[in-house]
This record gives sequence, C-alpha cells and structure tokens, in this order.
Amino acid sequence: MIPEGFLKAWGGTAAFILAVDAVWLGLVAGGFYSRQLGDMMLDSPRLGIAALFYVMYSAAVVILASAAAARTGTLQDALLLGAILGFAAYGTYDITNLSTLKNWPLTMSIVDIAWGTLLTAAASAVGYWLLRWV
Repeated sequence: MIPEGFLKAWGGTAAFILAVDAVWLGLVAGGFYSRQLGDMMLDSPRLGIAALFYVMYSAAVVILASAAAARTGTLQDALLLGAILGFAAYGTYDITNLSTLKNWPLTMSIVDIAWGTLLTAAASAVGYWLLRWV
C-alpha cells in the first residue's frame, strides 16, 4: 500500500515541476532552446510523452530526494539530494546527446544541466515540505 503522504507529495511535486518548467520553457528560455536545437525541435511538443516524463520524474524526486531528506529532517538534505539527482538525470540526457548526436550544442547542454539541477533541488524541497507538513 502506498502511504497517503507520498501521493500528496508526488502530486504536489509534479505540479510544481510542471508549472516551473512551463514558465522556463515557454517564457524564459524557449527562444534559447529553439535557437540551439534549430530544426531538431518539433513545432509543438508531444504532450503525452511530456506528461509521462513529469509523472515519472516527480516520483523519482520524491522517492530518492524528498523522502530521504524527510527521514533526516533537514531542508538542506532535500536541496542537496535534489541537486545531485537533477545533475545526474539532466547530465545523463545531455551528455548522452553530446556523445551520440550530430551537432548537439554544448552550450545547450550546459544550460540544460544547470536548469535541471536547480529545478530538481527546488522540487525536492517542495516534496520535502509536503511530506513533513501536509
């Protein structure tokens, strides 16, 4: 049986990641990604696949970072574990693309890894807060 607190943390963390990432991709850095990726980028995203990512990734954030930090009881642990997870996850994606795809932009990888590290650290803090106080 899945604890009720996990489901609330998972849902809240997923909503946070989706909202913040939508602002990042839609308003802040959308032009940057378009310029970097050029014709590799779709005209519009495949929303079903994107939804699958947000569901899977937010579960990983809560399980691997937020819940571990909730056991130790420190927000700093949530931020650190989230940053490590984000760096590893986004780094895996971007470094794999650098090593396997023609013309994959290094600048985009650096920005994307930094973004994933920051976003995941913040999301882990949200999940931590939801597990501890909601």
